[in-house]
Amino acid sequence: MKKDTYLHRHVREGINNFKRNGWMTVTSVSSLAFMIFLVGVAFLLLLNLNHITTKVEKNVEIHVYLVDTNSNDIKALSNTIRSFEYVSSVTFISKNEGLQSFMKNLGDEGAAFQTLKKDNPLNDELVVKTQQPQDITTVAKRIEKLKLVDKVDYAKNVVGPLVTSTKLARLIGAIFIICLTFIAVHLVTNTIKITVLARKEEIQLRKLIGATNHFIRIPFFIEGSLIGLLGASIASILIGVGYYLVFTYFNKYIDITLIELISPSRLVPISCLSLLILGILIGIWGAISSLRRIVKI
Repeated sequence: MKKDTYLHRHVREGINNFKRNGWMTVTSVSSLAFMIFLVGVAFLLLLNLNHITTKVEKNVEIHVYLVDTNSNDIKALSNTIRSFEYVSSVTFISKNEGLQSFMKNLGDEGAAFQTLKKDNPLNDELVVKTQQPQDITTVAKRIEKLKLVDKVDYAKNVVGPLVTSTKLARLIGAIFIICLTFIAVHLVTNTIKITVLARKEEIQLRKLIGATNHFIRIPFFIEGSLIGLLGASIASILIGVGYYLVFTYFNKYIDITLIELISPSRLVPISCLSLLILGILIGIWGAISSLRRIVKI
């Protein structure tokens, strides 16, 4: 019973502090919701960027076109390339298979190339994949020097910029999220600081009659948690609804094979939960910061 009364008293005092600041609380919740919304947007962008980049990376490969030769030489060449460092797989595609694939990709227009089956102008081909996309250039240069290799083709102008831009985007996104988090903490700190200043004498009197620091802190922690939770809840609703609308629009009007957003059913629940936890932590952090600066407890 005593424990329930003790907890109930702190919760009631924290809620009263939350209500007492009026418009300052509303302003802080609104500003915090906006900040956490921006954090959520940046978080979703980074996750989707990583998803898209991973998909693109999986499709980046080296096409090795061979001179006319026998199957034994092709098998030996495949084994040689497979033994190279960074190579994950080597797949042989005969020129007949290559022609069939080419005709299939053209659809109805592919029938016009039926006459090429008797005198196929294509080369036998090896498709080489590397463990990491940044290894492609190194592997391709080694393959170019091998006998039986007529031509090596790979996305020279895609691999380097892709890796560089992805790393830069992740760095900028991380810095952006950290900066917004500190701004959000500052907002909560200022709100709770007003409550602490208004009750500074009461707090000091409580300390004089034996109240522990823990006893004094809890209501302010609850107030900070409420501000963080309410701000994060508003941001989470906006993020959830907004991402669903963007995903629906993207799938309906934009048809790009390699660009595919993560499904809302997979991404939104974990993102919203993360934002709610972040909001509560920001609120508690703001409370701790304000109490340390004002009453040194």
